[in-house]
Amino acid sequence: IAVGAYMLSTLNETASPVVKANGQSEQNGVAAVQAGAETASPELHSELAQARDETRQLADQVARLEASLNQAGGIEAREALARSEHAVNKVKFAEVSALCDAATRDLGKIRKLQADWAVIEDSMMTGESGRRVAGSPQHVSQVVEILQRERPDPERVARWDSRLNVLAEPITEAASQATTFSITEEHAQLLSDLGKELKTQAVEFEDQKLLMESIQRETAVLPIGSTTLTAALKHYQVEQNEAERRRLDQVRATARIAAEKMQAEQIAEREQQLAEEKVKLDLERIASEGKIQAEEARVAEQQRQSKMADLKETSKRIQEAATEAQLEAQMERDMNEIKGLLAAFISPGFKHRNDDKRGPASLTVIQNKDALESTNKGMTALLWLGCADNDRPHQALPYYIGGNLQWDDTNTKPVERAQELLKKYGALMVKKGLLAE
Repeated sequence: IAVGAYMLSTLNETASPVVKANGQSEQNGVAAVQAGAETASPELHSELAQARDETRQLADQVARLEASLNQAGGIEAREALARSEHAVNKVKFAEVSALCDAATRDLGKIRKLQADWAVIEDSMMTGESGRRVAGSPQHVSQVVEILQRERPDPERVARWDSRLNVLAEPITEAASQATTFSITEEHAQLLSDLGKELKTQAVEFEDQKLLMESIQRETAVLPIGSTTLTAALKHYQVEQNEAERRRLDQVRATARIAAEKMQAEQIAEREQQLAEEKVKLDLERIASEGKIQAEEARVAEQQRQSKMADLKETSKRIQEAATEAQLEAQMERDMNEIKGLLAAFISPGFKHRNDDKRGPASLTVIQNKDALESTNKGMTALLWLGCADNDRPHQALPYYIGGNLQWDDTNTKPVERAQELLKKYGALMVKKGLLAE
């Protein structure tokens, strides 16, 4: 088509001036003889008609050539548009293929982590490494915290695999046939969301595996005990349940004593109010008899108000004590999380304190660094204090050494939970000595 258009264009450029000139010459000739047409012979009339026919034929040829040239130009424009659309589809197809490959790799990584985890768990629960861990209460509590976390089960992996196969099938077929096709926005979005979920789960699962391996390395030098880790975990759970039962009994006893005390104070306060109201009535009656009696009534009223203020202050202190006891009970319940997620702050160290002494981090320093803000900036600040700029173990917090942090690829749950614990129990932890002021 392009070659034909070029030939037509060339022919038009070379032929059109000649044709137009010939047509113009014929028209001039016809005009010249029209003046004497009335007296011309029949032969001249015949030649004039023939000249007119040739002129019309030449004009038709010029019109057809110009139409062919215009049609060729439209074809070239459509071809250029088609090439542009093909390039866009090719780029989109490459991007979606990359998403598909990344999701496939992460799903394979999760499967491998499941196999590795099964080996580690089997070795620790009944093997020698687990017997070493069982002899260290600190490491047993760390294992408990790790085992309580969520991990992908085979059913969930099967659902991911089914979704990925459906989304990847047309892409794989097109790639095998060396072709591309137009990817819908919904198709690309579903594949992107699945890839992000697989990436997050793989990172979290790998973090748990690394923590378990770290515990194995740390306890490798300990002697092999006679108790398996399975038995130690059961014993640990029994102790935790018993401790929780004792704590709840203590909380209930404390609350009952406080309630009884408050009730007695309320009864005494009511009796005092009745007595004072009676005194007030008597004083009002006496006040009508003279100024002296009125002054005595005023003094008595001041004394009553003073007693009332004392009673209100006492009631406030009792309420605050009950609230603190309840908060303390909740903190005891969350102590395992606190020890794991806040180890970077409650462990002994020299960083993030207002003095040069060794001890836990200062709550004031953490707050002044905006590390408790519920934003990406606040979580990054908390990770910087807990991991990058710290001389304490960061335990369950994500590994971070500084620089730009891609939160889309980072598990934010441990950081968010660490902020919640610091906000809720920070003041009480300072009072209990778990944090510096």
